Amino acid sequence: MSRTTRRHFVGAAAVVAAAIADSMPSVAARTGRIEAPALISAQDAPVEIVFANIWGAPPGGDTRDEPHPVDQLIEAFNALETGVHVTGRAESGYYEGLQKLQAELAAGNPPALVITPWNQLHYADQGLGIINLEDVAGDEVAEVFANVREQVVPLVQVDGKTKGVPFAFSCPVFYYNADILAEAGVEPDTLFSTWEAFAEEAPKTQEVVGGNPVLSLFSLEQWPAQSIIQSNGGQVMSEEQRPVMDSPEAIEAMQMVADLDSAGLYDRSTQEERRQSFLAGSTVCGMGSIASLGNFRNTAAFNLGTHTFPTFGEKPRRMSSGGSFIGMYARDEEQQQAAWEFLKFALSEEGFGIWMQTGYLNVTTFDLPTLEGQEPAYVQLEEGLTRETAWPTSRGLELLEIWQGYAARIWANDIGAEEGCRAAVEEITAVLESAS
Repeated sequence: MSRTTRRHFVGAAAVVAAAIADSMPSVAARTGRIEAPALISAQDAPVEIVFANIWGAPPGGDTRDEPHPVDQLIEAFNALETGVHVTGRAESGYYEGLQKLQAELAAGNPPALVITPWNQLHYADQGLGIINLEDVAGDEVAEVFANVREQVVPLVQVDGKTKGVPFAFSCPVFYYNADILAEAGVEPDTLFSTWEAFAEEAPKTQEVVGGNPVLSLFSLEQWPAQSIIQSNGGQVMSEEQRPVMDSPEAIEAMQMVADLDSAGLYDRSTQEERRQSFLAGSTVCGMGSIASLGNFRNTAAFNLGTHTFPTFGEKPRRMSSGGSFIGMYARDEEQQQAAWEFLKFALSEEGFGIWMQTGYLNVTTFDLPTLEGQEPAYVQLEEGLTRETAWPTSRGLELLEIWQGYAARIWANDIGAEEGCRAAVEEITAVLESAS
C-alpha cells in the first residue's frame, strides 16, 4: 500500500456504547463446539455480524484460488453453527476501513468487528468509542486471555481495559536476496550485525545489481523509524504521550538512514516499486513486516533470507510491534455477544492455528507450527517488543501523518534530520495542545 492510498481524517468521538448484559456464560472448552449465550440461542435464525478486515478479496476484486486464512477462519467458525454467522468484509486498507467505520458509526450501523491498527489504539478508544471487552464478557476475558503471551496483553489495553483481541501481530525484519550476497562475498551475519557494518558492507553488493540502491523499504517510513530510533536509545513519543523524536539519539538514528541515501544505498521509489525491484533481484535487501514472509516466499525466484535488524554498536535492539487487533464496535447487545463468540474462537487453538498460515507471529501460548524464516522475528519478540506508537487523542491519525511525512522527507534528504525532527515535534505538540 503506497502513501497515496492512505486517508487523512479526524473524527469526532463516537456515541457511547449500548447497555451491556449483567452476566455472561463461562467460556467454552478450547476444543469442541462453542456454547452460545442464552440471548443468542433463543433466536430463530443465526445472529448475523460483519467482520471488516483487510485480507479478503474486496467486492468486485479478484478472488483467490485458495481462501485467505482470515476467510478460512470465518468459514470454520460458521461451520460450528453456534447461532452466530460471520460475514467477512474486505477493506482496501487499514485507514480506509477506519474512515468507513467512522461514517457507519455516525449513521448508527457499524460492523460488529473491525481490524484496527495497533498505532490507532487511542484513536479507537477516544475517537471511535471501541467497546471494552470486559463490559461485554466480564471475567471471561481474563480466562480467554490466559492463552495469550503475557508480554502481548498490555499492548491492547488502555487503563486496564481490554480494547480488542491481539490478532495480526508482527515486527519488522530484514529480507535479503541470499544469491546476491553470496555472489558479492558478503555474509548476512556481518552485513546485518550493526548499522556501521551495514554502511561498510552494503556497497560491495551494488556491483551485482548494476549499481542500484541496496536497501528497500516495504512499509511506511514511520514504522521502522520507531525501531531504529529506539535501538539508538531514543523514543518517538514519551511515556507521557509527548513527542520526543527531536532527542539527540533520535536525530542521530534518522540521520543514519539519510546517510545511506546520500551514499546511493537507499531506494527512494514508491512502496510497490520497491517491492517489485526486490522480487526482480534489482535490490539486495529490505525492511518489512514478518507478515510478508509467506508472500515473499511464494513469489521470490531466488533464495530468500531473513535477519534481525542491525544494532547501533553494543546498544540493545528495541524493536516495535506492528499489525492490528480485532476491535468490537457493535452498539447492540445481541451483536456484542455474537461478536464475543467469534473472538473466543479466533483466540482458540483451532482458530489461531488457521490464522498462523499467514506469517504473522503467534501471540498465544499454544504450540503452533512456525514458518521457516520467522526465527529473526521471534528472536526480537523474546528480546522484548515495544508497542507500536499509539498516537494519542481522537486526532491520532493526524499525528501519525505528520510524523510519517517528516520521516519520509528526512530519509530522502528532502529535509535535514535535525530540522525535520524538531519541526515534527512542534507540529505534533500544536495538535495535542489544540486537542486537549
